[in-house]
Order: sequence, then structure tokens, then C-alpha cells
Amino acid sequence: MNVKYPTLIVFVLVLSAGSLTGCIDLSGGDDDLNTVTFFGFSVKGEVIDEEIIPAFKEHWREKTGGKVDFTTSYAGSGRITNQVLTGAEAEVMILSTEWDAIQLRNGGVVTTDWNTFPDQGTVSISPWVILVRSGNPKNIQDFGDLAEDDIQIIHADPRTSGGACWSIFAMYGSELRRCENLTPEEAKERAETLLEDTIENVICWQSSARNALSQFTLGYGDALITYENDALLCCEKEKGYEIVYPSSTIFSEHKVVIVDKNVEEVEREMVDEFVNFLFMAGSQKAFVDHYFRSVDDSIENPYPGLSDHFTVEYLGGWEKAHEELIDGLYSDIRG
Repeated sequence: MNVKYPTLIVFVLVLSAGSLTGCIDLSGGDDDLNTVTFFGFSVKGEVIDEEIIPAFKEHWREKTGGKVDFTTSYAGSGRITNQVLTGAEAEVMILSTEWDAIQLRNGGVVTTDWNTFPDQGTVSISPWVILVRSGNPKNIQDFGDLAEDDIQIIHADPRTSGGACWSIFAMYGSELRRCENLTPEEAKERAETLLEDTIENVICWQSSARNALSQFTLGYGDALITYENDALLCCEKEKGYEIVYPSSTIFSEHKVVIVDKNVEEVEREMVDEFVNFLFMAGSQKAFVDHYFRSVDDSIENPYPGLSDHFTVEYLGGWEKAHEELIDGLYSDIRG
């Protein structure tokens, strides 16, 4: 299904409100202990900074009479994960993938199990779609068309971008589902071939999904595989783009974690309250207003229905899928 929307020539880049390390001097005064340092994957900047943080400040003031401030930073999910593992002082993070949450847990900086949060820590979801230029000049209708010889693709790099991992899972899993009438071995071979041919058509690898979108809007490439929310945000700006909804695609699930290593005891209530706030109806509605799909069934998601969709569980879960498709197949293809 092709959905036409209006072009983005200049895309807003979300700037960090604080440095990536040393954002808080906890030796300062009480004011320092009323600051939450938040890191998010690249496409979360607008909704967090413009909607959720201002609403939480008012919520906290009404609940406690106190003031809370935020320091925020946004980049590829893999990048912010590596920053925290090497000392950046984030206290709360929203990650593109559970794989990054697992790395933070394995690194000893996250000890609170995100699965104990509502919806197992998933604050929002977004299916993966294909963004093409107005009129769809290359007649791209599905993931399989991206493997054609004359297609040029802009893509994020799985080494720094969680979105890039979702993209690879989306292509591989959709082909498996299309070939379910074949033997498992034949279906796997077809999916591997599709992924290899598509990767060969990538003309540029960017560090994050947002950076890949920015390059696409500058006129590079025929297609971009991206989050539905970022494609819709792009199409809202000006004419020039269309969204292709594949016949089958994956739902990306965005996880919130508390970086326990960086949370002082006196801050704990405030940090816990902010995480809970992300699942409240107002925050979930804010996600929807910024083109994410809500995990709250009571909130309408006013976006196109999908012919077929799956989650990472279809591929065996994050650890199995990452090992086989990112550390394995993708790395083998790129060399």
C-alpha cells in the first residue's frame, strides 16, 4: 500500500541539551539532585523534549510541590548505549532495541529489570516502512523490490543504530513469512539472498535512523527503510515523499531502562515516577501525536492497518536474532 504525504528539504536535528558525559555534578547542591539526565535514541527527541518533559515537570510540581529539570541527549541507540557503558551519566534511557538494554544489564549499569515495568518496558511501537520519492518512480511496492539492480538505498549502520537492526529484521522476517509454503531451508535461503542483494544496493551507511533520513531528504537514494513515525513526520513537512507499507513488516518495540548505577538514592522516587509517567495516558497520547503507535489499547492509533506484522519473537528473540542476523549474516555480507 502506498500512502502519499507531503517533502522535507530541511529536517530538524535534535540538539543535545547537555554534554554526553559529566552532565551532573552530584557534589553540587540540592538543585543537582532535582535534575534527571535522559538519553534517547535519535527519533525520540521531539516528543520527549516538546511534550513529555514539560508535562512531567507540571505533574511533579502538582504531586510534590517540587521542581525537576532535565538534561537530554539523543543519538543512535547503539551509540548512546556505548556512551553509558563507558561512563556517560544517563539515569533514564529510551532505547530503540531490547538488545541495547541487554548490553547495559550485562555491563552492570542497569540492574532494574525493565520487564517489571508496564508492557515489559515497551513505551511505544512503530512498524518499519519504506520511504520513496513522490510518484514512486522506481515502483517499489515491497521489501523484495529493494533488491533490484537499479535501486539505491540509504540505510543506518547496525553497529551504532538500533533502527538499522530493526530494518534488517524486517526484510529478513518478511521474506521468511512470504516463503512459509517452502521448506524452512528454502525460506531461509531466499531471505538471506534478499538481504544480501538489498545490502549491496546501499549507497551510504549512516550512524542513526534520523541521520539516514536527513541524508535521504537531501536527495540521495531512491528509498529509505525507516520507522513509520519518522516517515510520517517527514511527510508532514512538505510535498515530495510517499510511504510504502510492505506486505509484511516488523513492529519495533522501544524500551525504557533505569541506569541504576547513576541514580542517587535521593533521586530514586523522582526517576521511578518519570518512568511510570511514560506509560500514563497523557504520555501515550503524546507518542501517538508524534506518529508513534501506543502500547495502550485504549488510545486510538490513527494510522494505516498492516496486512501482516510480526515482532522480534518471530525471529527467536533479540539475542538469537542479533547473533544470527547482525553478528552473523550482516557482518558476513559487509565483510
